[in-house]
Amino acid sequence: MPVCRPGAVLWDADGVLQAAAPGWRERLVGIGGEDFLQDLFDAEKPCLRGESRFEDAVARVLARHGIQTSAGDVMASWAEIVVDTAALSLVDEVRGRGVRCYLATNQQDYRRDVMRARLPYAEHFDGEFYSCDLGVAKPEARYFTAVLDAVELPVGQVLFIDDSGRNVNAARAVGLQAVLHDPIAGASGLAAILRRYDLI
Repeated sequence: MPVCRPGAVLWDADGVLQAAAPGWRERLVGIGGEDFLQDLFDAEKPCLRGESRFEDAVARVLARHGIQTSAGDVMASWAEIVVDTAALSLVDEVRGRGVRCYLATNQQDYRRDVMRARLPYAEHFDGEFYSCDLGVAKPEARYFTAVLDAVELPVGQVLFIDDSGRNVNAARAVGLQAVLHDPIAGASGLAAILRRYDLI
């Protein structure tokens, strides 16, 4: 049983509220192969901390691999996002019970901009915490302390939901109530978590 009913919930995005559109990996591998894809992922990591623009990082990877495709064509795969509308309905239900909800996600600047411009999160959340804006990414403890400073609630009154065990363990180490979500369980799995904490 939880120590207390949370006063706020931090929701991860990918694997909890949204997923990449089918076929994104195959499209990127088709551009440059598996090594190219891994190089992209490695180049993205500093961008998640706001240390570099993702477009510049992608351009450098393309140059290293001698690929003529534009950075924009590659980045388009990061913009193909499918939102779980049933999960968003749960966010609304939690907020309807007077509990604040915040998006807490690792994203680089390009995908952050896509999510802000094309996805409806501003209508469903009390705030959005993107790692590239905070200058630190999960599972670093400083990510969670930065969010807690903004939320202004005691750490034990904040619930964190994520599909990464590393992130969940890091949140617990800081003192948050934290639960691992299985993406395969979808909205029904989220509902079970929320019922456990008396949030719906």
